Amino acid sequence: MGTGVYNFHTPFPVPIYVRTRHPRLWLALALSPPLEAINFWVVGYPAGSHAISRAAQYASVALQWYVLHFPGIVAGDRSIYLREHHPILAVVLFIAGFIDTALLLLFLFWLAGLARRTFRRLSSSVEPRPAKHEL
Repeated sequence: MGTGVYNFHTPFPVPIYVRTRHPRLWLALALSPPLEAINFWVVGYPAGSHAISRAAQYASVALQWYVLHFPGIVAGDRSIYLREHHPILAVVLFIAGFIDTALLLLFLFWLAGLARRTFRRLSSSVEPRPAKHEL
């Protein structure tokens, strides 16, 4: 009786050994580390000076950096330990940025799928125009 888990797609329990695939999740998790590495080490912290790039000095880049790393910034602001230990705070900021980047990519993949389904539905409802020789 306890060998199944609830599946929201069907009213029947699915055996535990059956795994569903989530390619968008895996793609988001695979794309997040390089994007976060570029965002974290190349762009850098907007309030500080950075040796590699001055991209963080632009307002739009600084805003996206703060939005993606907001949970880590709040954690660093609330914790005296994190403020005193900068390497640990850097790891916390990187992990927060990684998670938020993955969530942002999942949202973008969902929007792209929604747009694709909408366009497909709209294009299938349009009746094809007759060819010139049929007129």
